[in-house]
Amino acid sequence: MRPVLPDVDALVVEALRDGLSGATVRVAWPADWADRLPLVVARRVPGGSANPLGIDVALIDVQAAATDRREASRLARVARVVLADACLKQRQGTDGYLNRFEDVTGPAEIRTGEPTAGPDLFRVQATYRVTARPI
Repeated sequence: MRPVLPDVDALVVEALRDGLSGATVRVAWPADWADRLPLVVARRVPGGSANPLGIDVALIDVQAAATDRREASRLARVARVVLADACLKQRQGTDGYLNRFEDVTGPAEIRTGEPTAGPDLFRVQATYRVTARPI
């Protein structure tokens, strides 16, 4: 039987939650996002690949949001370091572990999309390639 792919979203979110004190970390934008700032939303997006050994190469979209541009930028840059470090240390979760990290794009400020950016919401987005393996 082929190995089941690990839950990359769970591995990434758990790593970010442990490494980002004071920030809410979710896999999707909560309806009450304004009450949860600073906020990091990290989720798998289309792209990447998997192989028969259960090795999953996932593209991860990470958005950091805060009421101040500098805070959002700093949060995004710290999230990058936390995720890269989790991969370097091969952080283990329930059904797998992270083991490779690669920058794809960003971090860069975004002013389009939902929720709408404004004077009290700044978002910084980055995309990373993360490899996960089953236990």
